[in-house]
Amino acid sequence: MHDTGQAAVALAVALRQAHFGLKRLARTWEEDALVGLVRRRESLGPAWQYSDRPDEASYTDGQLIELASDLTVVVQLSISFSATGTDMLAAVSVEDDGGNVAELLSTGPEEFPLSAEDLVTEIGKCLDRMERLNLSGVIR
Repeated sequence: MHDTGQAAVALAVALRQAHFGLKRLARTWEEDALVGLVRRRESLGPAWQYSDRPDEASYTDGQLIELASDLTVVVQLSISFSATGTDMLAAVSVEDDGGNVAELLSTGPEEFPLSAEDLVTEIGKCLDRMERLNLSGVIR
């Protein structure tokens, strides 16, 4: 397989793993919560958005966990692709019913990943950081 094809497959596999990793992470947090604390869990993706510019697109995936305490936990991975560079953000936030948001985690690479392989590595690092996040003070 051509190098470009291999990179595309590696990126597709990484995005698939990220999707199921986010679901597993939200499910684990949901299962660790006190009985009756979680009202529902909802998938927020994956979703691709394309701009009017042919060299830009974005990918977003995540999970929403609605708590009985009128708080909502959002776990999200966003990647913006463009000709000038690829940017990525992995975030976990809590929002109350008044719209106030507190970020618990906002992480991504320090510099634009230069290749698909670099992006795959950075996706894995961000998911690892999310998995190490302790939500016991929020969902317990």
